[in-house]
Amino acid sequence: MKSEPNSAELYSASSSSRSRSTSKSIDKSTTFRFQPTEDSDNDDDEGGRKRPNATKASAACVHCKSLKVKCEPTPGENACRRCRAANISCQSRSRKKRKAAPTHEDLQEKAHSQDCQIQALLLQFDKMRCEKTIQTLISRAHSGEPFGGYDTQQYLHKLQSHRQRTDNSLELAVTSYFSPDRSLSTLSLPDIVKHCCLYPRDVLDLFSIFFDKINPFFSTFDPELHTPQKLIWTCPFLFTVICATASRYCTTKPGLYPLAIDFAREAAGQALVEGSKRIDICQAYLLLGVYPSPKKKWAEDRSWLFMGVAIRMALELELNLPPPPHCDEREALNRTRTWLNCYCVDGSHAIQFGKMPMLRLDDYMARTTQDWYRSSPLNTPYDVHLCAYVQILLIMCKWRSMAQGDNLSLKNMDVVDFSIKTEEQISNEWSMWFERYEEEYIHNRFILCYYRANTTEMITAYLRLVVLAAGFQHAFKSGISRKSDILRRSIDAAMTVIQIMVERLFPTGHLKYAMEANFLYVSFSAAYLLNLLRPKLLPLLDENTHQEIIVTVTRLIEVLGSKEVAMDERHTPALYSRFLVNLLRKYHTRRTRSETPPDGVRFHPQYGDERGSSPPGWPDIRHAGGPSNAEIQVLSGYEPGIIYQEAGDPDMDFSLNHFVRTVTEAPITQSDITAGMGFCDQWPAAADRPDGWSTQHFPLDWGSQQGL
Repeated sequence: MKSEPNSAELYSASSSSRSRSTSKSIDKSTTFRFQPTEDSDNDDDEGGRKRPNATKASAACVHCKSLKVKCEPTPGENACRRCRAANISCQSRSRKKRKAAPTHEDLQEKAHSQDCQIQALLLQFDKMRCEKTIQTLISRAHSGEPFGGYDTQQYLHKLQSHRQRTDNSLELAVTSYFSPDRSLSTLSLPDIVKHCCLYPRDVLDLFSIFFDKINPFFSTFDPELHTPQKLIWTCPFLFTVICATASRYCTTKPGLYPLAIDFAREAAGQALVEGSKRIDICQAYLLLGVYPSPKKKWAEDRSWLFMGVAIRMALELELNLPPPPHCDEREALNRTRTWLNCYCVDGSHAIQFGKMPMLRLDDYMARTTQDWYRSSPLNTPYDVHLCAYVQILLIMCKWRSMAQGDNLSLKNMDVVDFSIKTEEQISNEWSMWFERYEEEYIHNRFILCYYRANTTEMITAYLRLVVLAAGFQHAFKSGISRKSDILRRSIDAAMTVIQIMVERLFPTGHLKYAMEANFLYVSFSAAYLLNLLRPKLLPLLDENTHQEIIVTVTRLIEVLGSKEVAMDERHTPALYSRFLVNLLRKYHTRRTRSETPPDGVRFHPQYGDERGSSPPGWPDIRHAGGPSNAEIQVLSGYEPGIIYQEAGDPDMDFSLNHFVRTVTEAPITQSDITAGMGFCDQWPAAADRPDGWSTQHFPLDWGSQQGL
């Protein structure tokens, strides 16, 4: 029996077999191998693991690789056959040395360097953009394209030559005069200073013009808070807008305004892109909205856009809430004053264009700030006028919410009666505020406080007319007579608006600084009176009222078109003056005095021979497909002297939206600029002026008494 081998014998047999196979393989594969000269640790891959082909050398030496031929190594030698034949050194190719990974500090330094390069490129881009803007204005001036009547070409030539001489002296002068706060991170002068060559004296003059002439009309800014020393560094946007607005009335730099307003619009776009939300930025947008730049076409006006941005930003800043307790007293007044102005701008814009207001009717701050103007010794003298306007607008907003839409049809309200009651409510509100004005004038005896009081009364009369015109529109459809109460009230309100501007505001010399809306108020009143001169409505007027309307409107046309009010032919009062000239020319020659019937004597025919020749215009709205004149029939049941709207008559729209649209769409010719001068000769002397002017609350000669 054969015995089984033990484990020791099996291990010895396997070891001897492996050694024999290994020696055979070595003898069989005895070949030339290059030895690596560098980086013995390069054979290890990431993680320290050994690659399977780590012992395998490169397939070709350096020389053969350069020739792109096969490398034939010689067994037992350190050189290949080609290198031995060429008698050159045979070098093996080694792996390239890996570059060390950058550290965190290196990456931070590289990122900072790139940020600096980007900032430098952005600064160069901004400089090129400003230079392009200036070159565009210069090219436009060279081409003869006008900009609102300003001598832009001469000013730009002066500006260009001055910049070439001064170099950096301007920036040094401004920086040294308006010492910046070192706590600010960025200290960069506004573009309007650098590119319009505004030295410290020029900046102070522009701010003086703004706070002395413009801010009393739009009392949003506090002279103690909004100083040039502060705004030039903290809010360049508001600084630019104030300088641009005041430059329109600067006589020492007549060509500055076109260039300055371009920088203001550029700053407005930049502030919108950056997304900054601050009170001073909100105020800048608000100022751009109420003092827009002149445009060739009214459709290009973007004042509504600036107003919307300002109101929305005010809501984001929570200005509609009481100031926080930690807020400074002057800053708290600034917040409230800004919000009340936003409320007034929103309400006025909604009334003018027939839009829904952005702000709520029951706004808390508007309802609870009736006595805010005397809440602090730091209140400005013009805060009382702001509070009065807010309270009057509250009444108007309530009237609009009830008089528009389907409210009247649902509640069966009498439009005429409701309009008269609202007009009485507005008149009573003004009487109450007039007493407060007298109380405040004892403490603040400023000249412009008289002016603001007259302006508030003019706005109140204009709002009364807006309410009464809506009632007149409904009364005309059912029949209206010369003795109608709403007709008498509306004529008195329109006369009051014109009388205040012509007799009280114009002699002061401050009328040209007024907001654009003030000229809209008086022009709407004049257009309403001229509408009564059409043949259809002429029987509603007696002889004296007829002549008084002609004389009053003629005088207003002269005032709006005068050089003391209109800055240029594209200024808003000049545009309204031309519109009123055309409207007066259309209706003034329709009838003579002898053709006007006495009061209640006989019935004036509804349509005369000139009815067909009357051109359509404000406030007519003609509907397509309506009945022709031949289809019109005189309705029975009306007493003589009653004027009513018949079938085929165009509807009348007395809304301000329709009025503004009619004015903007009216064609303007060169003859319209001087067309109204022929009417000005009819204005009588003071002793011969017709009666009927409303009682004046403030003396006519207060300007001369104050030395104006």
